Amino acid sequence: MLPLLTVVTAAVLLSACAGADSDPVNGGATPAAQATSTATTSPSPTPSPTATPTPTTPAEIAEAVTSWYTYGGETAMVSLIKESVKAQSGRPSADMELVTLDFGGLMDALTTARSFSSLPDPKTRTAWSGAIDQLEAGALEVLDSAPEVGLIQSPQETGQALRGWHTFDEGIKSLKAAQARLHRAFGLSPSPDPWEER
Repeated sequence: MLPLLTVVTAAVLLSACAGADSDPVNGGATPAAQATSTATTSPSPTPSPTATPTPTTPAEIAEAVTSWYTYGGETAMVSLIKESVKAQSGRPSADMELVTLDFGGLMDALTTARSFSSLPDPKTRTAWSGAIDQLEAGALEVLDSAPEVGLIQSPQETGQALRGWHTFDEGIKSLKAAQARLHRAFGLSPSPDPWEER
């Protein structure tokens, strides 16, 4: 499954292309407007801290979460937020709109995020893991909705793409919940806010 495809909507048009590494492209609101993406190199993931005994007291959990965040968790979260926003911005918004969706950067960010799945706080970990699973499942379902022959999707493929975007939206909600929990419970928040960067 290639992470880059061209999408039209209504009959949403999807055409798998050779994979690029990052920027999903927003096709804009103009029908038949197509853009291409530029590849960028993803930074290597920062190694996670050495495993320690499971923290049990609030103070131990707070210290372990801060360590997780400092030693790569923040980088993984910011990267996943940015790539999710890019992927979502390329989403078709009108009938017969031609856009290019590139999930390459998102897939790289998801791989890195999975290497930081052992977030020490159970509530934050639930939201973080949910975000990773939902974003990946949604993106894969959208990719899988590409027509087998030609460019125009069948009604079933169009429905599959819509289901994929719905799952992706749930992943965005979970990702925001994980970030909000880190800020509220542990005072950890990236600056600048990656949701607002363009």
